[in-house]
Amino acid sequence: MPRVPVAELRLNMRLKRQPFLLRDFVLRPLRNDQQLLLVTLADSSGTIGGAMHNAPQAVVHSLRDAQGVEVTGYVSEHRDRLQVTLERIEPVELIGLRDFLPTARRSMEEMSAELDALLADIEQPDLVHLLGAFFDDPEMRRTFCEAPAAKRFHHACIGGLLEHTLAIARIVLTAADLYPEMDRDVAITIALLHDIGKIRAYDPVTFDLTEEGILFNHLSVSAMMVSEAISALPDFDEELRLRVIHGILAHHGELDRGSPVRPKTLEAIVVHYADNLDGDARGAIDHLERSEDGGGTFTERSMMHEGELYRGRR
Repeated sequence: MPRVPVAELRLNMRLKRQPFLLRDFVLRPLRNDQQLLLVTLADSSGTIGGAMHNAPQAVVHSLRDAQGVEVTGYVSEHRDRLQVTLERIEPVELIGLRDFLPTARRSMEEMSAELDALLADIEQPDLVHLLGAFFDDPEMRRTFCEAPAAKRFHHACIGGLLEHTLAIARIVLTAADLYPEMDRDVAITIALLHDIGKIRAYDPVTFDLTEEGILFNHLSVSAMMVSEAISALPDFDEELRLRVIHGILAHHGELDRGSPVRPKTLEAIVVHYADNLDGDARGAIDHLERSEDGGGTFTERSMMHEGELYRGRR
């Protein structure tokens, strides 16, 4: 049968050898020594869960290194959400891999032009050279522009990192009008580089954390990358180095959220709250969109927001 996008799956639809991107899987024990295989299947149109009771160990083992899978089964419903009841699942090499990856809402051309405008607006020479070390390198820029910002919570798509970064920069520009005491160039530089380490912390296809992402977290990777770039720039201003790297390390705001230090400069404070605002708001939008087919006035629990979101009366 022809490929059916996730967004077009309907209740009771039969699926035969349908290709999907395998986002993740987990094996859960049940009573009576039974096991439940749970998978997350995806393409560029969305994601859907799948379940197989008593999956053979050979099947589970075959999924460990799989990026793509072929699925046979049917679309069922579980807790008011569609899922695929799996009769068969096996690894497959996906043809046209990018067709299975979600992409940012905005076009790459539009976002790239906005990035160029932000870069052109920086006045302090040391910061111009620092940003150029990343964004004047064609391969580095391409990797950055195509990278995801996360695995699932917000901007989990091709171009997601760029979209998230630009949103933070926009918020920072607004804050610069409200708080003229802030060093605008420093704040924009922090905004543009705060997540640069995600190009090494996340796999560009599966969006899984890499070894670096797991061992160091993306804040540390970002700080290391920026420190290395600064070291290659002769006579880089020490005050700027301190402020930029501090802003990167502090942008999660709290120690229990991954930052090794709390924000201690005006620029770091503004970038931290801009990052929180865009991540939480986009995460809420994405969660509400994924829950459109559900019933009731509230969504299912959002892990990111630690509770249900209000969908509204319909």
